[in-house]
This record gives sequence, C-alpha cells and structure tokens, in this order.
Amino acid sequence: MQMKRIVLITGANRGLGLKLAEVLAEKYSLILTARKVEELEKIKINLEKKFQNVEIRTHQLDISKKDSVSKLKDWLIKEQLKIDVLVNNAGVIENPRLIIDINVIGTIDVSEQLLPTLTDDGKILLVSSILGKLNNQPKELKEQLQYKKTKEEIIELSEQFIKSNDNSRIVYSASKALLNAYGRYVLSGLVKPNQSIFCMHPGWIKTDMGGPYAPGNLDDGVVTSQFLINNLPFQRNDKYHAKYFNDKAKVEDF
Repeated sequence: MQMKRIVLITGANRGLGLKLAEVLAEKYSLILTARKVEELEKIKINLEKKFQNVEIRTHQLDISKKDSVSKLKDWLIKEQLKIDVLVNNAGVIENPRLIIDINVIGTIDVSEQLLPTLTDDGKILLVSSILGKLNNQPKELKEQLQYKKTKEEIIELSEQFIKSNDNSRIVYSASKALLNAYGRYVLSGLVKPNQSIFCMHPGWIKTDMGGPYAPGNLDDGVVTSQFLINNLPFQRNDKYHAKYFNDKAKVEDF
C-alpha cells in the first residue's frame, strides 16, 4: 500500500486549521500541533471515529517559544518523520507584541527549524491575509517591502512597527505583509530546488479571528490551501513558487 504523504498543521485546534485537518484526514497522514495538546487529542479521537484508516499524530507547539519549536523538530527527527507539507496556519489578532511574536517571528522560526524535516519535493504554506496586501499597508512600510529584504531586516521592521503602532488591527495587517515578504524574499531561497513555498489568504471567514460578520464559511476558507496541497504537483513550478494566492486559488500581486 502506498504511504500517505504527511501534512503538519500549526494552530490545528480550531478554525481554519481544524477545518483543514478534517478535509485532509482521509488522504493524508496528519500531524496536528497547537499550544493545548489536550484539545488536539479530542480532535484526533473525533476524526478517527468519523473516518476509517486515518493516521493522526499530535504534538504540543507554542510557536512563540523557540524551545517548543525545537522539541517538535527533535521529535520529528526521533520518529524519522519527513513532512511533505508544512501549513503555517497559527496566528493571532490581539496584542501587538503577541501578533509580531507569533505571526512573524514565530512563523519564521517554525519554517526554518522544520525545513530540514521537509521532503525534497515538499511544500510550505504561509497562511496570510487579504489585509496583508501591500496596498493595505501604511506608505512607509509599503515602500520598504517592495524591495528585497533579509530575515533580519524583516524582523527589525516588525520591531520598529510596533514601537509606533498600538492598534492591533493595523499591526495584524502589517504582520501578514511582513510574513509575505519573508516568504518571497527569504524562504523562497532557503528551500531546496524542488521544494515550493506559497503565500495565500483564505478570505474573510467566520472564525474566532474573523468574527461573526465575516461573509465566508470554513469551507470557503480552505479552498486555496486544498488546491495548493491537492492539485499542485509535488515539484517546483516557478509559475507558482513564492507567489501569492487569493481565496479563489488564483495568483495575485503581493
């Protein structure tokens, strides 16, 4: 029997992360991560009841803590698990400091620490937001991010931004623009020749983060991630590598 490809999802205990786990459970072997592992264990039990022959592992992960990410990496190596798809889904929208620590710095750390565990034709998805488009940023940040940046420069921009902004919505938007910049300028060059990275936004979706008035439902929110995982071949295609996908799985400008 053919081995299932492995998908690791961060922030898999609720919202879009949980929905993605549900729609991928039959076809893929899943590694679900979140801060509260007891919630993941309940999800695992429910998915095992709902579907036959599912392969689900869980592991605690707080992406704002380097040692937590390191423990996940060490566990993957110990278990000899190679990831085919890393879905960087974890994110927050409250508290400017936490937004930068999780949406930018933590996601960068997860991507780079887990990169050695990615298969040679693996994919990394960076879950962004329509709010992270450059046209939605303050003029100065927009101008900065139109030119190539290093990881250190992106982190420094993040730190400088929260020194002058305490509005969580504005900082959230900026965090996703900074994450996009990391994907296109930095991570795209760190991956192996046949690996791919994608930036994507799921749309405005009814979740804890999106709120009750969002027009889209959870099914709408996983259209693009399903396309990138299921429909794009597991090999580099420069037409799609390091590009930004909208909620209809179409390539857009950053």
